[in-house]
Amino acid sequence: MTEEKPSLAKIYWILMKPRVVFLLQATAICGVLVYDLSEGYKNEEWKPIDSVLTSLIVLIGGALASGGSMAINMWYERDIDPLMERTENRPIPSGYISPNHALIFGITICLMGIAIVYFLSVPEAGMITGFSAFFYVFIYTMFLKRRTPQNIVIGGLAGATPPAIGWIAAGGSIDDPLPWLMVLTIFMWTPAHFWSLTLSKRKDYGEAGVPMLPVVKGEDVTRNHIAAYATSLVLTNLLIVTNSDAGLFFLVTGMLMSAYFCYLAFTLRASKSESDAWDLFKFSNIYLYSLFICLVIDAKYYFNIFE
Repeated sequence: MTEEKPSLAKIYWILMKPRVVFLLQATAICGVLVYDLSEGYKNEEWKPIDSVLTSLIVLIGGALASGGSMAINMWYERDIDPLMERTENRPIPSGYISPNHALIFGITICLMGIAIVYFLSVPEAGMITGFSAFFYVFIYTMFLKRRTPQNIVIGGLAGATPPAIGWIAAGGSIDDPLPWLMVLTIFMWTPAHFWSLTLSKRKDYGEAGVPMLPVVKGEDVTRNHIAAYATSLVLTNLLIVTNSDAGLFFLVTGMLMSAYFCYLAFTLRASKSESDAWDLFKFSNIYLYSLFICLVIDAKYYFNIFE
């Protein structure tokens, strides 16, 4: 029985990799809220609706820009997607959409997203959005991914910028340390998050010729790297506290969550269990959401109540 072809809208939705996109855009909204709750509210002209509008601009523009980048990624990787179980059913290898159609869709919505952020918030936020899309497509997808096992480390910069975009779109200065420390946190989180997934997909990447760390260096080395990057998250949390106005609430909650992240990483290092790798991957998603939500809560109560 032939599987029914999905609607064009659903095909577009799949091409955008919505789960990844909205995880990243949630961190951009956190950037907006942290700025507004710590600095923006001090402006006499600021109103809560400003946060809502800026968040919508960043969410829609960022989702289109990053979703378009994801579609271009699928266009470029159409030769290796059929070789991996995880990606063989994507729209292009399934024949649901032509490569050129997917490419045009990706370029169009990517440029739309960059323009939305650039013209409806501030140009600097739009330029960083454009840089992120460029970096993901050309530096990570086309240059790094098939050449080095450090692809996800360097390429992770593309997905780390949303908090800075949100902060700057809300009116923050590009020179403020806090949004870039949030960027650093995502940058250091990405390898542990991604490698914990690739440990269970090592065969796929090997057959496709993609030099992911578990394929090139082996699983033991990968687990050691995961533990090292998990440990670095403790340090990035401390940097946020010592180099910004984050308060006691974020210090305690951030340290507890980072400590548990480390616990899972070192458990994986010792057990070498695929189920432990999956547990770490699942928690890594919860970790990033929860960490930045705690930073938003900290900004709300520390600045508006205790300052």
